[in-house]
Formats: sequence, structure tokens, C-alpha cells
Amino acid sequence: MAEIISRNKRDGSKPMPRVDLTPMVGLGFLLITFFIVTTSMNHPVQMTCILPKEGAPTKSADSKTLTLVLADQNKIFYYHGNDSLEISTSNYAASELRNVIIEKQKSVAKKFGNKNEIFILIKPTKKAIYKNVVDALDEMTINEVKRFMLIKANNFEEKMK
Repeated sequence: MAEIISRNKRDGSKPMPRVDLTPMVGLGFLLITFFIVTTSMNHPVQMTCILPKEGAPTKSADSKTLTLVLADQNKIFYYHGNDSLEISTSNYAASELRNVIIEKQKSVAKKFGNKNEIFILIKPTKKAIYKNVVDALDEMTINEVKRFMLIKANNFEEKMK
């Protein structure tokens, strides 16, 4: 509130008003406390993974399998089935990876009648970056790949450049 404090001036001018800011400081602290208490913090987002049941390993035909090796410098090596002699290379881009997956789905659908028969092995090397792994898993969701596995790259795949 504004208070008028009278000061006796010899020249007869009006007294100067003085504003007491103490209540404003209290109000500022109340507002800060309110916003701190009512603000929600970002919660970590987690990716759900469905793990296979315990038991015998699942067998998949080589013609249904696509192996993606995620290497350093945003490179992806991929091959079909267990034929690691015919390795193709791609620079990492969502559209390129998506095209590889779609082509394999078309091939599997043509041969087996159902694109959901595809099985993709994702093998990040030790030098692969986390973002590429997450992007590869996102592509599984986008392309509706039902069967995929994230496994460790073998020694031969680790040396790919």
C-alpha cells in the first residue's frame, strides 16, 4: 500500500508518497512456490519389449530372415538369411532402412503369402550409436514387423567397415 509520509518542508510543497513493497515480495514467493509445486516433471519414456517364452529356440527360414548390422559412422550393413557373403551397405537414413524392410516384406509376401512371416535380426556393433538402435526399433514399429530380435554382433560383423 502506498503511504503518505508527511515531511515538513520549508518550501511548502506536497509530501512525497512512499510505496511499501514488502507485501509484493511475499506475493512473489507465494507465486514461485505455487508454480514449483504444480509443475510436473518429465517422466522417462520407456520402450516396451515383448520377450520370448523360455524354451527351445525359434527356427526361421533363411528366405524369411533379414539381418541388419548397425555399424559406426551411421552405416548399416544388411544381408538376407545367413548369407553373409552378399552384404549390402547403406548410409543410415530412415527412408533407406524403411525401403530395405519393405522390399524384404514384399519378397516374403510373394513367396509365403504373408508379409508378417518376415524375421529381422538387429545386430548393433560396439561402435554403433544408441540413436541408430532406437531408430531401427522404431522402423520395426512403423513397418509393423511382428518378429524381430536385438542381438549381439559376432566377430565378423564387428569388423565390418
